[in-house]
Amino acid sequence: MIDIPKPEVLTNEQKFALTSVRDSFLAEQDVDISLMHLIQDVAGFKGKDGRSKEGRAVKAYLSEIDFNAIPASEYQKVEKPELSEEQKEFIGNNRGTMKYVEMSRILFSNDQLTSLSAETRMVTDYCKSLDGEGFEESEEEEMLEYKPPKHPDRVLSRINKFILDSGIDKDKINPRQKKNIDKLMGYLHTFRFVHQMSNYDTQTNRDLFESSFVRYTHDKSDLTQEEVDQYIVLSGEVVIASNIQRRVGRLQRLLDDTASDNEGRRISMSLVEAISTAQNEYNSCVNRQHKLLSDLKQKRSDRLSKQVHENASILNLVETWKEEEGRKELIRVAELRKKVIKEEINNLSTMDDVKARIFGLSDEEALNG
Repeated sequence: MIDIPKPEVLTNEQKFALTSVRDSFLAEQDVDISLMHLIQDVAGFKGKDGRSKEGRAVKAYLSEIDFNAIPASEYQKVEKPELSEEQKEFIGNNRGTMKYVEMSRILFSNDQLTSLSAETRMVTDYCKSLDGEGFEESEEEEMLEYKPPKHPDRVLSRINKFILDSGIDKDKINPRQKKNIDKLMGYLHTFRFVHQMSNYDTQTNRDLFESSFVRYTHDKSDLTQEEVDQYIVLSGEVVIASNIQRRVGRLQRLLDDTASDNEGRRISMSLVEAISTAQNEYNSCVNRQHKLLSDLKQKRSDRLSKQVHENASILNLVETWKEEEGRKELIRVAELRKKVIKEEINNLSTMDDVKARIFGLSDEEALNG
């Protein structure tokens, strides 16, 4: 019997990318839908073609979503349009404040463009070719929906990533650590956590939020649903505080660069007020964090103390029960001993020989008097 190799299994990211190309094509956008491009560039299977197991997996998924790619022999590549000088100027003026896809939708007057569209890729390539302004690529990429880890090893890797010297060795995990890891995986799968993570449009904010939540909860396997929600709120406050600090930094740099003329002084006063407002927001955010963290610690401490007290009461009851059982057993043994001794006494009292010896009489004396 010939074994037929099973097709490669596509990841959710690969499926999302292929579906996005299909959606762009159906929206009459200029996208490359050749099978070779979908296998090698979109799905990321470099050097593979439609005859490989990876290529068969791509074709199988395309069939599931009712999308037929064009074979390489039939595909004719469409030349990409070039950016005009006005478009390049617009990109240069806005690339630090707008996303690639946002600029593409404005430049080409098409709200249906995605990060995979040819126009967006063209804008992206031009942005990356420019120098200066400290542009952060991660700030401009369109973020996908957050996928929580589904295996304890992935959860452990996050713990070790965000917590230095966590004390957890993958090869020597004790039962308590395993329970904490399993519980943390459950916390990361709650709808509210996934929703909050997906709302952040930068990887920096996602990492900050996730790291804060992991640091707060990785060693707490006894949290209630209410407490998990509160830790999510607390982690969100950490992100808010960080963004306020970043805003204060930008405002402070603008204030330092303001000219000294009358117009500059008016701008400076506005900047000073904006900085003051932002600093007040930051202080309020930090105070909320301290209050929320203190409340969470107090609630958990009270709950654990109550559990300890209840457990102590149960232990005392068990000890008392054991003592009662012991007393009953001793009484039972004593009663048995009394019963045995009484039976022996009765047996002895019926023996004439024993009686005679007790009274000091010999056989002759007993017969003859």
